[in-house]
Amino acid sequence: MRWQVLPGQRPGALAMPTWTGLRGKLFHVASGGGRRLDDVTPGSTDGTTWMGGPATGTTVLPTGTQQMWQNEYFWLDGSVTLHQNEQGADYNLFAQASRLDQVTDDVATPPDAGAGIVRYGLVRDTGGDTAPVPQYLTRARPADPATVPQRSRVTPPPH
Repeated sequence: MRWQVLPGQRPGALAMPTWTGLRGKLFHVASGGGRRLDDVTPGSTDGTTWMGGPATGTTVLPTGTQQMWQNEYFWLDGSVTLHQNEQGADYNLFAQASRLDQVTDDVATPPDAGAGIVRYGLVRDTGGDTAPVPQYLTRARPADPATVPQRSRVTPPPH
């Protein structure tokens, strides 16, 4: 999933996307894209990040929300619905399937490799079913998907 935060369009409080109706397993396995979105953009003289800055305003995450990277990778064995609860700050999400070699190449790209790469990626998968589940995940199908709690408590899938 690729993030694009648009503080120049509409800064402010970001309503996080939510995952609902999970059937099976969903794990957050890696973060990449060469940057967290709160990293200072290369060449910035005023502290501007990919979350915004003095000229555009900033996009603010809910308290306790994990800072997202440009690219977030998830492993899904089953099905789930991803909701872009865009209210407040503007953002775009681009979801697409990725191969393991693409994820590996992304997280291993060194800083200063061009295109705003400022850090190596982060692998969260330990090889078992112990990688974290995403925040804002539920097996339920609430009428308002923006109400999914931040601290997901996902029971094992039914047998």
